[in-house]
Amino acid sequence: MIRDLFGVLAAILIALPAAAQIGEQPPGPAFDVTVVANAPPGGPGDKLWRMFEDAVAEKSSGRITLQMLVHGQIGGDDLVMQALRRGRGQIGIVAESGLAQVVPEVSVLNMPYLFDSPAELDFVVDQFVTPAVSELVAHKGLVFQQWIEIGWMNVYGKQALTTPRDADGYRLRALPYETSQAFLKAIGADVINLSFPDVIPGLQTGLIDGGESSTLMYARAGLYQEAPHLTLTRHAYSFGALLANAEWLAGLAPEDRGIMTSSFPDQRFVRKDTRDSLVLELDAVEQEGVTVHRLSSADIRPWAELARATHKDLLAALGGDSQRIYDLVQEGKAAFAEQRGAAAGGN
Repeated sequence: MIRDLFGVLAAILIALPAAAQIGEQPPGPAFDVTVVANAPPGGPGDKLWRMFEDAVAEKSSGRITLQMLVHGQIGGDDLVMQALRRGRGQIGIVAESGLAQVVPEVSVLNMPYLFDSPAELDFVVDQFVTPAVSELVAHKGLVFQQWIEIGWMNVYGKQALTTPRDADGYRLRALPYETSQAFLKAIGADVINLSFPDVIPGLQTGLIDGGESSTLMYARAGLYQEAPHLTLTRHAYSFGALLANAEWLAGLAPEDRGIMTSSFPDQRFVRKDTRDSLVLELDAVEQEGVTVHRLSSADIRPWAELARATHKDLLAALGGDSQRIYDLVQEGKAAFAEQRGAAAGGN
């Protein structure tokens, strides 16, 4: 009897697939994922999305099909954010203006002259700010995966704007959020609010004479053709965020969840790739005849003094946990300075 039982068990084990015998789970069913973003075609984001597509295809052996609506096919960042929250898009990237619609506290990171250097920014954001932002994003039904850096914000114009005096009364287009408007008002500009499609016509007709922009958008959108002076004020740093719909992500099989959260190039790669790309963008517009005004630390000082005076009012306007995020930034800056001081003392 016992011998017969062992024989039956042996037959069952032989008949089982090898994967089941060693405790592995078979692949899940095929499914589609809608990916949404508002990235400029041909910009640095295109390469990152292609890398993401290739990684998902390889890791899933083609089971996961990506619908790539990443060039603004569904609209601007506000609509991208709505799609992610409502599950019409499962994973995507939103710029700060879109994310700030539901998590206004992230606009703290875009306050003028909040950071003193790229190294300080990296340290503070990675070590102090990201966990708090992840928590705020989670309350909105989203999963924060990583930052997507857009780069420093600068001032552009039809004429040189190398000091705040040059901007006094000058018609500058503000971006559609509080920090941009506050900065331009602080330097005395005549602030004009325009939607992005109206910027180039506005420059052509004289409605505006310049504005603020990331280097990427200044170059890729052709703003340099109408306003050939770019001043590297580097007064704020612009971020996007890679987000996923929390309910959708939680409903995936563990293997598939791992694929979707590990296939986009990681933070370190994106940071370096973005910054390297922006050097090339600057070189390209200079070759097209743009005058790039590079400011020294002494040149930056009057811009920073005016701009930092906006911080208190901005915190009040942003509300929510903005003060907590701002305090975390200050804590991080102090820790960074201490770390640098200790390193210098050890040399």
